[in-house]
Amino acid sequence: MHFALYTLAIAATAWANCSNPSAPPDTGDIALYADDNCSGGYLNVGAFNTCQSWMDFDACSAITRPGVTCDIFTTQGCNDEFVVTVDSTGYRSFCGLISDHIRSVQCFSA
Repeated sequence: MHFALYTLAIAATAWANCSNPSAPPDTGDIALYADDNCSGGYLNVGAFNTCQSWMDFDACSAITRPGVTCDIFTTQGCNDEFVVTVDSTGYRSFCGLISDHIRSVQCFSA
């Protein structure tokens, strides 16, 4: 396993949308976006075959790298309060009027 798979990285702001080639993760397996349609601030997460947890990230949409499916949770530990599965065929918008407080992600081969 590469060290990068377990790395969390925060970038300032993205002005792309989910169909833009820059939308998929810069590093890691999934990019969580603060706004709908893969825009706003984002968090890259490397969580392939493992669970990555952190304190909090407000997210409304996400996109995975090709061939990866990820489950998103609002609690740490990837075992409770499941939000959505983001599969390798595209992206998902998952929040309503306000962002979801995302605290863990687990990814696996699609």
